[in-house]
Amino acid sequence: MDSKLRKKIIKEWTDNLPLDKKIIVLFEKVRDIPYGSIGSRNPKDVYENNKGTCSGKHELLKGLYEELGIKVKDFVVEHSFNDLKVKFPDEIKEILKRNEILDVHNILKIFNNGKWAIVDATWDKPLKKLGFIVNDSWDVKSDMEICVVSRQIKEVENPIKFKEQKLEELPASIKENRKLFLKRLTEWLDNLRQNKEI
Repeated sequence: MDSKLRKKIIKEWTDNLPLDKKIIVLFEKVRDIPYGSIGSRNPKDVYENNKGTCSGKHELLKGLYEELGIKVKDFVVEHSFNDLKVKFPDEIKEILKRNEILDVHNILKIFNNGKWAIVDATWDKPLKKLGFIVNDSWDVKSDMEICVVSRQIKEVENPIKFKEQKLEELPASIKENRKLFLKRLTEWLDNLRQNKEI
């Protein structure tokens, strides 16, 4: 995403706010982009479609923070979707019963006020009522809660490439079930949103 678009988004979302407030508002705006797979992790696509998963949403947020001159580091968290304490419908529960749905989750660390802080904008605020871990208030200094049940966390230079390589190593049956899980998860959340249930 080019600098011109990043500047436009920052102006549109935060205009003349002080830096700490800009950091918080940008986080909240990206967090509340509805979670769902659009078949792209490109931050421009996430912004224009107003929808994305952890990878695209964090790529967007990272670009906005860097445009403000904030130092950002990429981290990945290995986890299993089976560990989420979410009120999934039966169809999704069945997919989770068949296989462990392993995944690589993207998060950021930003340097502000003299320290590094974890930032995780994955799940939008309405998903909290379904049991998703949502960071709904932040003081810009503290670590946020990681939005998945973390098994391992690691700093990486290119989180998208790392994620693609890691997922490629999974057995075919797990890859297939992961793809199906994300498709059904997106459909379920889209349906709840359309029916104004969340």
